[in-house]
Amino acid sequence: MSVSTQMLPDGSNPEGVAPNPPLGWSGKSDLKDVVVHGPAFSHATTKLRTHLVFAGVPYTHEQHLKAKPQGIKPNSSYQKVPVIDVTGRQVNDSWIILQNLLPAIGIEMDPAFEERLVLELDTTFKLHCTSTDWARLAVATVGAPAMIKWLIGPMLKRMERKQARHNIATSGLGHREGDEVAFARDFKRAMRGKFHAGTEPGHADLSFYGFLAGYLYAGSPIAANMVMQAGLDPWVSAMKKIVPMEMLFPKTTK
Repeated sequence: MSVSTQMLPDGSNPEGVAPNPPLGWSGKSDLKDVVVHGPAFSHATTKLRTHLVFAGVPYTHEQHLKAKPQGIKPNSSYQKVPVIDVTGRQVNDSWIILQNLLPAIGIEMDPAFEERLVLELDTTFKLHCTSTDWARLAVATVGAPAMIKWLIGPMLKRMERKQARHNIATSGLGHREGDEVAFARDFKRAMRGKFHAGTEPGHADLSFYGFLAGYLYAGSPIAANMVMQAGLDPWVSAMKKIVPMEMLFPKTTK
């Protein structure tokens, strides 16, 4: 069965489909009036913002926490996060966004790593995060009231586990449960210096750090344990100097 490449009614691209007409982002000068939509507790949203911060691309972050469903750009027919606007044009799907963004900021994409991050580590965190992990993430990154974290944690745990099981069973994209510590150890073994890419951060460094940033900022046990078990503390410290936490979570910096 063929997959439709028709754009959505609002003119933006469906998931997994390249924007039409093409975006034509050839350099950072094309990245103007950038707006990232999606809640700060979304690691996909934070991952995208990490690349922008590293590249020095100014952007505005709109969480839209009062939108229904949460985190979705109002009046958009696309129902996932993150979403990015560049010069008023909306682009959907973090994979599609990175495919276009990375060449524009002069970074080579590692598709195999990104695929494993999206399909394996994302699924693993959804299944393995405890109520404590989710509660700390919500309180630290979006300023959810600490007094109701006992309610937020279990709610997010149920919601994320349901989503992960649904993805594994029905998406057909290869979502799978793995081991977060094994993933981190594989990353460490593949490092070619101070960073995964060598002397300077590359795509894998930025995507992995962006994925972990909210959890690390929140003191989430699952992230702290995987970093410690894999011996990645020096790498995390180096990444924090290049993409500081206060630049990713400026309104909630402790």
